[in-house]
Amino acid sequence: MLKEGCIVRAVEITERKPKSWIFRLENEGEKSTHLGRIDHDKIIGLKYGQVISVTKGQIVLLKPSPRDFLRSFTLKTQILYADDCAVACSVAGVGNGMNVGEAGTGSGALTTFLAWAVAPDGHVYSFDVNEKHLRNAEQNIQMTGLQNNITFQVQDIRESFNVPLLDAFFLDFSTPFEAIDSIAPTLIGGGHLICFVPNWGQVEQTVEKINQNSAFELQQVFEITRRDFNVNPKKHIMRPKFRSIVYSGILIHAIKILS
Repeated sequence: MLKEGCIVRAVEITERKPKSWIFRLENEGEKSTHLGRIDHDKIIGLKYGQVISVTKGQIVLLKPSPRDFLRSFTLKTQILYADDCAVACSVAGVGNGMNVGEAGTGSGALTTFLAWAVAPDGHVYSFDVNEKHLRNAEQNIQMTGLQNNITFQVQDIRESFNVPLLDAFFLDFSTPFEAIDSIAPTLIGGGHLICFVPNWGQVEQTVEKINQNSAFELQQVFEITRRDFNVNPKKHIMRPKFRSIVYSGILIHAIKILS
C-alpha cells in the first residue's frame, strides 16, 4: 500500500508515447502535469498498478526502476546506458548484501543500478576525482531512496586507498588500466573486476595490464548492442526504429584469483 514517503512513477495512459513523472508522496502534496494536477492525498492508500483519473486523462501508478530514475537525473557527465549497467550487474552477479566499489561516479547512473541490486543489506563505495560530479550524483540519488546504501568519496583510486573487502569493482573512466594494481587488494577471492571503455586502444591497454597482474584472470571482452522496433499490430507492421544506440562501448570482465 502506498503511503507518505513512497516513490511513485505516474505514467500517462495513451496510444501515443506516454509521458511520466517521478515523485515522492507527501501529505497535501501535488504534482502539476499537462493532464492536470495529481493530488498526493488521492494516491496515498492505493497500490502500485492502480489507475486513477485526473482532469484530462488517466495515469497508472508504478514503482520506478533504475532505468526510470536515470531519465530524471541531472546529467553533468556522459553516463552509461541502462542496458550497460544492467548487463554489468548481471555479469558480476551483484545482489543483496554484497559490497561493491565503483570509480568514475559521474552523474550516478551505474551507482543507482548497483545500489538497487545490493539493497537493502549491501553497500556501494563510489569514488570520483571530481567533487562537483560527486555532489551532483548525490543529489540525483536522493530521488531514488537509495542514499543509505551508498558512500561517496573524492578519491583517485589509481593510488592506494582504504575500503572494506569488496565482492566486485567497476571502473568507468578513461584510463582503467592505471588502476588495475591498486584495485586488486580490495577484492575478495573470486571477486569481479568490470571495466567500461569506449575505444580499442583502451581495451588493448586494459587487457594487457590485467594479463600482467597475477591477481587477475581475464574472463571476457564484449560489446552490448540494442535494437528497438516500431510495432503496429493493426497494420501488421514491424520495423527497426530509425534512431537507435548501435554502440556504447566495450565491457572487460576479469576475476580475482588467489595464488
